[in-house]
Amino acid sequence: MRTPSFKPGMSVTVKTTAKRGRGVFAVKRISAGDIIETAPALVVPREQIELLASTFLCHYMFKSDNNRHLVIGLGISSMLNHSDEANAEFLITFDTITIRALKAISVGSEVTIDYRWRPEEWSEVGGIK
Repeated sequence: MRTPSFKPGMSVTVKTTAKRGRGVFAVKRISAGDIIETAPALVVPREQIELLASTFLCHYMFKSDNNRHLVIGLGISSMLNHSDEANAEFLITFDTITIRALKAISVGSEVTIDYRWRPEEWSEVGGIK
């Protein structure tokens, strides 16, 4: 396994939001296409997937790019909130998670991603969207 490169999110900070707990906010203007962060990801061992799926960590697991593994992203990825009109996206390889801006994000704006959850997954967390 290679050692993933790590580019911490220097253009963002984590703050508490009024309605959604913590979130990620721009402290510098971010241009469309900019890499906001590249961070290591923990690969979930196959024999532990079911166990973790029954905990709150299930909401922080992402499918890797080849859909053969589940990973938990380190860095800001677990603090990003959902939006149907997300301004960022996540790209996952076997051992990294990259957050990239889909459009320009102004200072003070929240950075959001589309979780890509199915309707039944939203109901499992109380319909919070």
